[in-house]
Amino acid sequence: MIMFTCPHHFTHTASCHSVLTTQTPYADICPAEYPPTHAILHDKRDHEVSYYNATYGDFVNRLNYFMDKNYEFPDIMEYTNYRYAVWNPELSVEAKEAETSAWNPSKVNGTTSYVEGNGFIPPRAKDGNVIHIEGNYAAFNSWFPGNFGHFAHDWLPSIALMRHILPDDTKFLLLDNKMSRKFIEFLDRDFNDNRVIWVPYDQVYEIHGKLWVNLPLGVPDPLLGCCSGWDPMRQWIAEKHPYQAPDDDKHVVWYSRGGDDGDTRHGRVMEKDNENATLTIIREKLVQHQKPSTKIVIFNGHDEDGNTLSVEQQFNIFRKAHAFIGPHGSGFGGNYLWLDPFASSCKERTQILEFMPGPENPEIHALYASYYGNIRKWPLDYHNLLYTKKSTYTTTFIDLESLKDALDAMWGTPETLNQAKTTTEDGATATKEEEAPKQEEGEKDTDAATTEEQKSEQEEKEPAAAEKKQSVEGMADLAKKQQQAMEALVAAKQHIDDLLASMTTKS
Repeated sequence: MIMFTCPHHFTHTASCHSVLTTQTPYADICPAEYPPTHAILHDKRDHEVSYYNATYGDFVNRLNYFMDKNYEFPDIMEYTNYRYAVWNPELSVEAKEAETSAWNPSKVNGTTSYVEGNGFIPPRAKDGNVIHIEGNYAAFNSWFPGNFGHFAHDWLPSIALMRHILPDDTKFLLLDNKMSRKFIEFLDRDFNDNRVIWVPYDQVYEIHGKLWVNLPLGVPDPLLGCCSGWDPMRQWIAEKHPYQAPDDDKHVVWYSRGGDDGDTRHGRVMEKDNENATLTIIREKLVQHQKPSTKIVIFNGHDEDGNTLSVEQQFNIFRKAHAFIGPHGSGFGGNYLWLDPFASSCKERTQILEFMPGPENPEIHALYASYYGNIRKWPLDYHNLLYTKKSTYTTTFIDLESLKDALDAMWGTPETLNQAKTTTEDGATATKEEEAPKQEEGEKDTDAATTEEQKSEQEEKEPAAAEKKQSVEGMADLAKKQQQAMEALVAAKQHIDDLLASMTTKS
């Protein structure tokens, strides 16, 4: 049970539901990894792991304590007899910020009083198109309307929070689009049918009653702060979709970026042989570590006929997942919602293994491009692998030995890991026994062997200088790559600073 603390700035705490049943508070699920700072990177190069932990950890910490504040909840502001509208963007750019207005239609001394803050703009002249509605309403809007992933991690957490803390008779004004309708209809049909008014662009509503709006520190606001603000969303999903799969019916979901789906217009498709080898290793590790089910479900957002999977179909796939593995892409950004929300300990969390660019290839997407920062407030056991050096914007590879290490860390037990070690040692002993007769046979010609050994020694001496030169060149090449990686990191940090700075505007 979650004893949920209502936002301290919310003045009507009498209507704030203070108890969330069923769910363990996020902070209590895995205290050893709280607050979240970075995923677990599996790489045989210690310097790569240290570099990632320091740089990405710094970025996430700045999100957790945005503007040096212990920020959990946005300001929920209350107004009376206000108008509200979401404006059709003047720029035809998908990645646009919200353009919303909430204002008092009664001018005071010839001046219109309106809500100021991130995501809000002065009202446009649309007074002739007004719908009058009675009662109490909450309104929320954000960026990337109609995008499944952004709705999941940038919209729904705030909608769920407002739904939880506001009176049960509060209705919601939400921007109308096909995706959002399907999402809310599946999540909670009663809420959709009885408490949501789907708002078209440029339609002005005058609320004769109370209007509550979310006044965020930045857009998107759910990215900021840590971390109980997502507990109402997790509770909502758990209440409306309580199914829990038995262990022997769970599976691994493999995210395949390939084919003609729209997601892969951004590239990052795994090289086919590398992908097949990856799937083979996953199957072998499932068997080695004695998982109750060895089933792998291939997910690319479409069914066998190429049709886009419905929200319900995606739920059915992901709620049964004990692990979600694959390259970075929007498949991670939205479907985390359907992963098991009932975790109460570190061990019970669903596991994610996401592949991402590193210092060797930040041009593939962005340095350490991962959904960890976006969805870190959901209880996940999160792991990462880096793309290898030969990966490009269009085609990616991972290191298979690092994959094995990651899966051993995720699924291994002392017994299964020791068993694998014993099997390897037994195999090495058998190989030596097979080679023994050959060794005895070789001893008959010791003179020839000695001559061959001397020849071999001479051959080793001859390229020594060349190897030394090659080593020096290799070190120079490594230094050059490290310099390039540092420059990429500086550029990435500057981008992050610019993003965070833009979020503080008008806050």
